[in-house]
Amino acid sequence: RDWSSDVCSSDLRTIPPAARHRWRNPRSAIVLAGAILAGTALAGTALAARGAEPPAWSATFATLDGDRFVPTAQMPGLALLNFWGVDCPPCVAELPRLQRYAQAHTAWSVWLVATDPPPQARAFLARHEVSLPALRAGPDVAAVMRRAGNRQGALPFTLALRNGVVCATHLGELSDEALAAMQTQCMPASP
Repeated sequence: RDWSSDVCSSDLRTIPPAARHRWRNPRSAIVLAGAILAGTALAGTALAARGAEPPAWSATFATLDGDRFVPTAQMPGLALLNFWGVDCPPCVAELPRLQRYAQAHTAWSVWLVATDPPPQARAFLARHEVSLPALRAGPDVAAVMRRAGNRQGALPFTLALRNGVVCATHLGELSDEALAAMQTQCMPASP
């Protein structure tokens, strides 16, 4: 990893099998994979048939506790999803900025998508007093991010959604200027 840049360019597919096994419940993984595939197929097919609007980026994430699933295609209004990892300095550096953004911009829902095992991510967020809602990325986070536009598989990666449709993405540590640019890109066009 290049710790001097604003991205962590590790290949997320190289998580050791033993680590993947510790945090992945096989039944949840099957349900999650099915929901992702079904949601992507249905959203893409229905919208492509109409041919007018871009397809929704569809992914379904479990909460860190695993008590519910959150489908992105059904997120109403404006949402920011930030993919991050505990051992990624730019990811950690932007967490307070994301929390301030969420508090100042209540029209936006801000979600953290952890690429680490849930117990590790929960402990990290508690230790650093981050209160944003957190989700877990699942076993193939690189593929999920690739479908959202992150071809490098690097962290941090943030995408903005308007009614389930990707309206802006940002690779690397977020600045206040980058957040403002994403907000501008996602505002509805004036009549």
